[in-house]
Amino acid sequence: MPAYLERLHEKLKEMYGGSLVKVKTVKEIDPNAKEYLNKLAKSGLIERVRWGWYWIPEEIASAWDLFGKDRNFKIISAQTAASYWNGDFVHRNMYVVKVTDRSYGRALEALAGRRGWNVRTEYMKNPHEVNYEKVDGLYIESLEETVIECMQDWAFTDAFATLYSNRESIILKRLSEKAYWKRISGSDVRVRQALEYGSHLINELTGIRLFDTNQTELHDDYIKREIQETVEKVVALA
Repeated sequence: MPAYLERLHEKLKEMYGGSLVKVKTVKEIDPNAKEYLNKLAKSGLIERVRWGWYWIPEEIASAWDLFGKDRNFKIISAQTAASYWNGDFVHRNMYVVKVTDRSYGRALEALAGRRGWNVRTEYMKNPHEVNYEKVDGLYIESLEETVIECMQDWAFTDAFATLYSNRESIILKRLSEKAYWKRISGSDVRVRQALEYGSHLINELTGIRLFDTNQTELHDDYIKREIQETVEKVVALA
């Protein structure tokens, strides 16, 4: 292999091992990046994932491992964030992440798919509109944001498992205030009402006033039954 390719390959491994990298980014290292990356891919040293994107190989054990090593900006969200916050109470084989670059999102989905991991990316124009924090080297939706989003998406088990698992740190009043104007998708039920009703049921089932709430009713019988079944399951298995 020519020395110039070896030098570029070593630099890529050092800077982007285990990560997706855009051709445009590599051009900042070498103006001939497009040609050289193509040659490295043909030699099997790196992997062409999609037009304009390459993966710099490194041992990856799981989707979570990929998220941690990949250097592109993304936020772990929805049920995947819930899985982190509630200790994988509900194991799901789909991973949801928010991205600010659509082309990166498609490349991430393609790379993960080749390895048997079902990753779904959601585009966000402004990451500052999402409450997130850095934990264990990952950007993850905040605990409160995760609970609210799961409730909106009818992922009640994920939401209440997260709430119950973090009952000593989460403040229901603050969570309720953030959820006040949000509704469960396709219904007239406010997330706040559903959260407080489910929290009331947790208090009743455990015999301990873990959450400060007096919300004892919901007007939507279907959602009410769904939450009752969910809370019973969470309390029994947690």
